[in-house]
Amino acid sequence: MTTDSQHPHLAQQHPAAAYYAAPGGPVPGQAKDLTALGVLAFVPAAVATLCTCVAAVVLGRAARLRARDGLDAFDWSLAVYYVATGLALLALVSGFVTGSLWLHRARKNAEALEPGSRHARRGGWAWGGWVTPVVALWFPFQVVRDVRRALSPLQSAALIGFWWSLFLATEIGLRASLDLQGDALARFDNADFARQMSVITAAVMVAALAGWGQVLRVITLEQHARMYAGRDPRT
Repeated sequence: MTTDSQHPHLAQQHPAAAYYAAPGGPVPGQAKDLTALGVLAFVPAAVATLCTCVAAVVLGRAARLRARDGLDAFDWSLAVYYVATGLALLALVSGFVTGSLWLHRARKNAEALEPGSRHARRGGWAWGGWVTPVVALWFPFQVVRDVRRALSPLQSAALIGFWWSLFLATEIGLRASLDLQGDALARFDNADFARQMSVITAAVMVAALAGWGQVLRVITLEQHARMYAGRDPRT
């Protein structure tokens, strides 16, 4: 009778290998599992999106209350609005950290699995690309695009482009709507327009979240297919 200790390679086999068609174990080297980081990257984005939607729903009531009773007015709608907005901002910061962790790990995996693959940006831009002025408009897109192309060069960049366009629209919408919300609650200006802008921004953010989830899923599955089953996603 044999045991796992007599055959170490059996004990080290990843559970995900059973779900892939081809046999084999993880590719040796630096490539590591992305599942946990992918979940951590998605959850804060989902929380931020949910909180943004909640704030958009209650903004109209809160703005009408302030316009009617002045700055001293306060009820549940204002409490919900401020809590939701604060949580959304915290979740966005958390999402930057966890999203960058996932992307940096995915970039390292891509280099380990396809050492000859071409990347337009260095690995550090997986972090810095999101926050550096001006280049933040396209550097993260390039990093994500090249991470996927490393293992799937024949795949279209449409998914990445779809997600990135929605991400940029969300950023612009959030900046504009937060300014309008402040005017509506503090100076009672353009309350209806602020509410409409907030609802539109929330809807775009939901679509961007769906795109982000798909990006996380596709890249993670493609890398795991190579790591755990030896299957080439290009075939």
